Parts: sequence; C-alpha cells; structure tokens
Amino acid sequence: MFGLTAASLALSGCSIGSGQSPLDVVPGFSGDDTSARAESISYASLDFHVAGFGGLVILASQAEDMTYWQFRDEATIALKDGYLHSSAGLEQNLIDTRITDRDGNDLDRLPWRQASSSVSYRITREWRTSEGYAHRGQADATLRCEASTSNTELPLTSRALQTCHETLDWDTGDVTQSTLWRAPGDGRLWAVETQPWPDAPTFDWKVARPW
Repeated sequence: MFGLTAASLALSGCSIGSGQSPLDVVPGFSGDDTSARAESISYASLDFHVAGFGGLVILASQAEDMTYWQFRDEATIALKDGYLHSSAGLEQNLIDTRITDRDGNDLDRLPWRQASSSVSYRITREWRTSEGYAHRGQADATLRCEASTSNTELPLTSRALQTCHETLDWDTGDVTQSTLWRAPGDGRLWAVETQPWPDAPTFDWKVARPW
C-alpha cells in the first residue's frame, strides 16, 4: 500500500491483525526482546501497541512530516509529526485527524511544537468501529506540559523529556485523555499513549530508532 519492500515486511516482527480483535492477536516482541530487536536493525523503528498488543515496527515510507508504519499482516499506522493521524487494517480504524485552532483555522505550529506549557486547539476525527459504522466527532483539546523534565526509558536509550497531558472534551460530552512525551528543546514527540476517540482502544508507542 505504501511501497513497503519485502525486506521491511520481514523485519516488522509483529502483527496487529486485519479484521481481528486485539484480544486475538499474537503479541509481537516486547520488553527486552523489543530492545534487542531494535538494536540489531538499523532502520527507523517504533515499539508500537494497540490495546496492549504489538511490538517493533519499521518505517515503511515517509512524505514530509507524515510517516507510515506497517505490521507484518499489513495493518498500517500513519503518524503526523509523531502524532496519531490514521490507521488501516485494524478492527477499529482512525480514518482521519485534523487539528485546528478553536475557530477552525489551521495552526502555524502543531500544539506539541509550541513553547507554551498550555495550548488550546480543536480536533476533528473520523473513525470506523468494528461493526463497520463510520463516525465523525469534534473535541475541544487542551495540552498541558510539565515545566520540568523526567528521565524516560525508550527501547534503546533514555531521554529527559517533558510530560504533556492532552484532554479532549468531545461535543458528545465524552472526555478522553492522552499523554505525550516531548523533547524540551524542539518539542519532538518520543512517546505517546492515547485513546483517539471515545471507547477506542489505547494506542501507545515509543521511538526506538528515530527518523
């Protein structure tokens, strides 16, 4: 789908499961195995999980700030500047994500890239449930970042990162929470744990080898 080579497919090392429940998925590499696997591979990689299942995935392709990560079973995750944008091949899929200011205008800089410790914005998302129904929702978002850094363990190293808490207040009255770990200098995301829409599974990832 995104021009992934056969070699990269062989390296991805885990599957999420097209059309499967995350509970039916055989887990990929985890813990020390993930670190060892990432150490042995020179490609950009993430330790990626959906509802707790997953493992090491290799960068399939990149177009500007969009990166595409494909599992062994061809399930695909798209990140925009390290933030969840969309997915395909999962039981429940995020179709699209748009981030704007509260008035619906495009942002000059994405929220986690801004120097402020508190940023307000609006998120519009479309997703498809396991029953095949498409949904569209909007949420007022707030990102609050701690001023100090803390040592964060990644698969191949540890870094001093700021912990940022994202709260999405959906128009339906639902509230979802996410945690983003960013570099204090440039705001780059190194780890994320997020529930992208109400009742969605949790997506989480840590950068193993950066791109």
